[in-house]
Amino acid sequence: MIPQSVIIGIIVAIVGYVLQQRAWKHKLYEDTRQREFEECLKLIDLLSRAIDKRLMAISVFHGEVEKGIANKEDLSTYRDSIKEWMHEFSSFKSKIYHYFGRDHMLVFENEVHAQLREVSDIVLRTHKFGKGRLSTKDRKEYESARQLMDFARHTAFRFLRELNEKLSDGEVGRTALYNNIAVGHLDLISRTYLIQRLLGLKS
Repeated sequence: MIPQSVIIGIIVAIVGYVLQQRAWKHKLYEDTRQREFEECLKLIDLLSRAIDKRLMAISVFHGEVEKGIANKEDLSTYRDSIKEWMHEFSSFKSKIYHYFGRDHMLVFENEVHAQLREVSDIVLRTHKFGKGRLSTKDRKEYESARQLMDFARHTAFRFLRELNEKLSDGEVGRTALYNNIAVGHLDLISRTYLIQRLLGLKS
């Protein structure tokens, strides 16, 4: 017969191991959450600066085209700003997808970027051909350029606000998947959480 002291020792060892594993997992979760929070905060800051820079470049070049004073140097400066934006574009898409999900990545590509590109193309076309040689359709588009710019700015700021809200709510990165029944990652759902759900202790 196994001595009672040995049984108690085994139980204490098992409980200690379980508690140690639980503490380690919690620390890993908190470390990951903090790291992802800081990385998301940095990403939002970089996005905000890049969008502001892109909007400013469009606004300045539009003003030069409107006044009829845009020259080769102005065009070169503006094209450099486009290259700078596109240089970071794929990286931004990848990071947004990783931290905020596919839907927000598509908003960035199909709304924020697309609207900036639309007004940019209108201004570049007007500079190329001159306001006096635009077709009726193209002239109407150019006359709405400032309005389109404001719309693009509103879309961009709404997008950034949504990213900030998700970050504030802790709905970013891998840590957002922990104990999240909705996304279906069973490997990231603890048994304790599932039991609490069954007992009605967790919603």
